Amino acid sequence: MEVIQWTTLWDTYKSEFENEKVSGKSLDEKAAEDLKQRIIEHNILVVSKYYARITVKRLAQLLCLSVQEAEKHLSDMVVSKALIAKIDRPKGIVCFQTAKDSNDILNSWAANLEKLLDLVEKSCHQIHKETMVHKAVLKV
Repeated sequence: MEVIQWTTLWDTYKSEFENEKVSGKSLDEKAAEDLKQRIIEHNILVVSKYYARITVKRLAQLLCLSVQEAEKHLSDMVVSKALIAKIDRPKGIVCFQTAKDSNDILNSWAANLEKLLDLVEKSCHQIHKETMVHKAVLKV
């Protein structure tokens, strides 16, 4: 998958798009806007696969959009749950995340809890061992 440059695509296929007829009608501006919208969404998904963090400015450059337009399209995709991302507007950074399965989260939590309990058990054993050594030294 790669980023599709909207401007290049439109310049190349604009005449064919305008001449195309569907059910006897030519495709209108609405269809062109829909195509542009889908290409922008595709590009945002591609960028999210390659980047974990990216600045909004760089995202806008990759999408051939203004910063405001890029942020609007990105936030629309996040709201519609097509993508999981966090936008830090003051810093101008977007952090893309993968959707986590609830079973994976619970399994990870259980494994971490098991590690914690093992550490507590080892610590208790060491404390008990030290107290036994000190009691033996005091009796002698």
